[in-house]
Amino acid sequence: MKSFNWRRPFQHMSYRYKVPLALTAAILATELVVTATFVQLSYLAMRQDMRQGAQALTRMLALSVREPLRRDDLWRVYEIIHVPVDATGPISGLQAIIMLDQDFKVYAASNPKHYPISTSLAALPDELKLAVAALREPAQSFYFRYSGYFSQVPGVAGTVVRSNDAGIAGYVLASYDVSAWRQRVTGLLTRVFWISIPGILLLLLAGWAWGNQVARPLLSLATAMKRVGREPLSGIRRSLDTTGTDEMGVLNQQFSGMLNELEAKEALEREMVAAERLAAVGRVAAGVAHEINNPLGGMINALDTLQTHGTPDKLTIKTVDLVRRGLNQIRHTVGALLVEARLDASQMSPADWEDLRTLIEPELKARHARLLWDVQPDLAIDLPAHLIRQLTLNLLLNAKNAVETEGCVSCLAQRTPDSLTIEISNSGRHIPEAALPHLFEPYPADSPQDRNSHGLGLWVTYQIITQLRGTIEVSSEPGFTRFTVTLPINPLALGEQA
Repeated sequence: MKSFNWRRPFQHMSYRYKVPLALTAAILATELVVTATFVQLSYLAMRQDMRQGAQALTRMLALSVREPLRRDDLWRVYEIIHVPVDATGPISGLQAIIMLDQDFKVYAASNPKHYPISTSLAALPDELKLAVAALREPAQSFYFRYSGYFSQVPGVAGTVVRSNDAGIAGYVLASYDVSAWRQRVTGLLTRVFWISIPGILLLLLAGWAWGNQVARPLLSLATAMKRVGREPLSGIRRSLDTTGTDEMGVLNQQFSGMLNELEAKEALEREMVAAERLAAVGRVAAGVAHEINNPLGGMINALDTLQTHGTPDKLTIKTVDLVRRGLNQIRHTVGALLVEARLDASQMSPADWEDLRTLIEPELKARHARLLWDVQPDLAIDLPAHLIRQLTLNLLLNAKNAVETEGCVSCLAQRTPDSLTIEISNSGRHIPEAALPHLFEPYPADSPQDRNSHGLGLWVTYQIITQLRGTIEVSSEPGFTRFTVTLPINPLALGEQA
């Protein structure tokens, strides 16, 4: 037979309830101990008061009846012992006062019907016999007995009446109704109860609130641990309170360190995945370069032959130039995929900007979207034209794919003495915050399906910007997205890098 494990019912209970319940139990136990102690002390104090009251009464009576007893004045003794009974009434519990002579017979009683004169000690109740037996001891001058709260035996107090020569002239006995004393104890318990209840309730409320306060850091840590694998680690780390120096503060600090290590591990895994994709891209690019460069060379030679030996008109010449630049762009794109593009190519000219506008406008018209073109007139830049064209076209195509019907795509390009700024923005769909860290990876695994078809576009753009020692910033919110590219203009440095 299995033994009962008292902890088992609490194993599945949250500390949100365990800690307050433990504090509540401790408060209740403490309050019960304090209340029981207070009741015990009050009961003992009340019993001591009853003893002292009975002692004062019997000794006063012993002094008062000594002279009448010597003169054998029965009526005077009766008057003396009858006064306390009439004066105190039932509140004190005093039932009867009995005066015994030295022969242990009733000399007088406050209630003669119950204790007739000359009644022998043997005919008296047992509690009175015990009192007289105790008073007969030489060292005993006062006797008191109260059997307890639940006893039905009357309480008894007694003392010896001394004669003038210090002999024993008789005994004064007082009988008490225990029900009156019981009522006094019950009243005491009732007062203690009503005094304790508000205190207990206040302590319980304070204990429950304090228990919740104590358990809150532990619950917060447990919640943070449950969020691992479901939410970004940076957000989980920000929710931790690592300022404390107690045990919970140390736990939060250690858990924050674990999250840092886990975040670094995830970043390393992403880099490894990106490296594997790059290797795959490199293998694909090598095959693409071999398959595309040969026919490209033939098409470019055909265009050169047409211009050299033919008689084309102006429109044909313009079209042939546009086609040649497009074919050269294809050749340089293959070079960019191999990350082997040279930086000593032709510089970006106003005609290249117009080519970009010519290429993107039909795409946007097909989507019923507007193009806002803000490029400085005659903008010529000392940067490789094929790289600038490619990164700008990639960003424009991404903006075209994200813009909504009747939306707007904006292209802004301006030059300062030291840099070129290209800003491509669009209305419509925005980039989710979770996708931003993976935006420039080749074929990001968690990207939306409609972006997978352009998985290399932003990666190639990032490679070009890195090659030109520039920067790219992305800001995206619902309804608006902007890419800002800043490229330094330093032909000497670029030439050295090439």
